[in-house]
Amino acid sequence: MKRLLVSVVLFVLTCLLIMPTLTQDDVFTYAGVDFTVEEYAFANYPVALAFTPDGRLFFTEKNSGNVRVISADGDLQSESIITFNVSAVAERGLLGIAIDPDYENNGFIWVAMIREATARDFATNQIVRFHEEDGVGTDPEVMLNVPLDNNALIHHGGNLHFDAEGYLYYTIGNNENPANSQDVETMAGGIHRFSVADDGLEPAEGNPFGDDSSLWAYGLRNSFDFAFDIFGFGILATENGDQCDDEVNLILPAINYGAGENYVCGERAEGVETLGYMPPIVSFTPTIGATGIIVYDHPAIPEWEGSVFFCGWVLGTLYHMELSESRISMESLDEVPMGEATCRIDIAIGLEGGLYFTSVGRETGMIYRLLPVE
Repeated sequence: MKRLLVSVVLFVLTCLLIMPTLTQDDVFTYAGVDFTVEEYAFANYPVALAFTPDGRLFFTEKNSGNVRVISADGDLQSESIITFNVSAVAERGLLGIAIDPDYENNGFIWVAMIREATARDFATNQIVRFHEEDGVGTDPEVMLNVPLDNNALIHHGGNLHFDAEGYLYYTIGNNENPANSQDVETMAGGIHRFSVADDGLEPAEGNPFGDDSSLWAYGLRNSFDFAFDIFGFGILATENGDQCDDEVNLILPAINYGAGENYVCGERAEGVETLGYMPPIVSFTPTIGATGIIVYDHPAIPEWEGSVFFCGWVLGTLYHMELSESRISMESLDEVPMGEATCRIDIAIGLEGGLYFTSVGRETGMIYRLLPVE
């Protein structure tokens, strides 16, 4: 009996020594909330994040062209779900991802990418839909194909989200051609709204530039991501400039956001009139590389309800913005303390209310998780 007791004591002491302990330095306090930030999963240049209703986290890998999945229990599936042949130079690659509104019945997942060029043609912006079951992706279908008009390697933008009515919105950069931002006849440099048809995507009924145009808003350079503001009446989108004026914009239909040829920092492009133009909610010079953005809408952290969070590529900063009561202007903007963790690309809200964000840098590729401490 004495030997058994000694063994039990030794076992408990060993467990205490090897178990990770939560120290005061591991807990951050910000905006009335105590939280931790942990390394959730290593990944190969992870970009966009999307949760399914069963709690699995799907994400894209920019350079490999892989779509990966993490179980609701936090286990990364070793095999990719599906792999696409992408052009991954500079800002190209496998970028956006969205879960179909009827996923529980049809198993569809949507991705946005830059497909590899051929000997005859430039690379292509594509939206592809595939079927997923038990961690295996099959039957990819090209739902939208937008050939690039040059060999530019930046300003390809690229995320996609469904709204509550089932319309698919897609943001696409100006392909480093400033004139595209003011050309309502081209897809580059705008945010688009589609209806889903059996054989592809169609401009949604009620779009502001006519039934044959998918364009929803224009005058953008490289709007990397966007989020529907359920507490307001529009879309909040990040925007990347060249050397100045990274922005967060309130996106409304038919509005011009000022990018184009002969752009003047702090103002707008040549020929953009005041009528129909909307200035940003906030602008950053020097640029911060504004990327993923969300509006917090989960009961897990009531203090943050309605808050806007977005990532900054340059320093890996997680920004927290409070909007005015009207949701059209900013009341405050702060940096969220996270220690050595960085938020460089995308951000999403987990089913338990935590913030998940992707990053690259010292860890080559990481998904972090921010959780409130009870």
